[in-house]
Amino acid sequence: SSRRRPGESWKVDPVESSRGSAPPPLPLAGADGVGTVGSGGALAGSSGERPNAGAYLDGSVRGVHQPAESPSAVKPAPPKQGGGQLWESVLDLCAERRFLEAYKLVIAEPEETCLLRLMQHTGPIVDRLDAESNSRLIRRLIHILSSPSKEPAAASIDQIFSWLWQALNQGIHFTASQVEDLASALQRVSSASSPLTAPEKAEAGQLLQQVSALRRS
Repeated sequence: SSRRRPGESWKVDPVESSRGSAPPPLPLAGADGVGTVGSGGALAGSSGERPNAGAYLDGSVRGVHQPAESPSAVKPAPPKQGGGQLWESVLDLCAERRFLEAYKLVIAEPEETCLLRLMQHTGPIVDRLDAESNSRLIRRLIHILSSPSKEPAAASIDQIFSWLWQALNQGIHFTASQVEDLASALQRVSSASSPLTAPEKAEAGQLLQQVSALRRS
């Protein structure tokens, strides 16, 4: 048994004697992330050497275990100015002068930024589209004009008007419902309460006259 017998408590084990005056080994911080106070009353390890151990052990909270990320790395990527991978595909088609395929690709997308960006990239090319694509594009432009104060319409009025002028001048077919809806949209954007500039309102009024003429034809 390791217990001393009575009368032998005065005996000192040589090994224990050598340990008696030495400070205990520095304990590791506990699972709760708090450093252990040593015999000198300070946390294990000098404060001049490193911060409080808790700052490291709760790294999952403070993010110490990972390098701090820059704001640009934390924020999600900005909306793909026209749609990231989609836009790259569109540019490839345009480089090969496959404009019809490019327009079909963006017209099928519910988001309008890529469509308007393509219109700016190519300029009005209604003659390169088939009847179905032109009809679907006109419907999309009517929808965009219905909210002229919102992006992307506010920044793309010139592209929209240019396309409509070419469609009207080249005799692109407008259905009866398209004529009525486009006339209503143009009437709103040319009104005094419209957020458009005075020159844009004037151009909208001129387009409205041309569209209204289609009602009588």
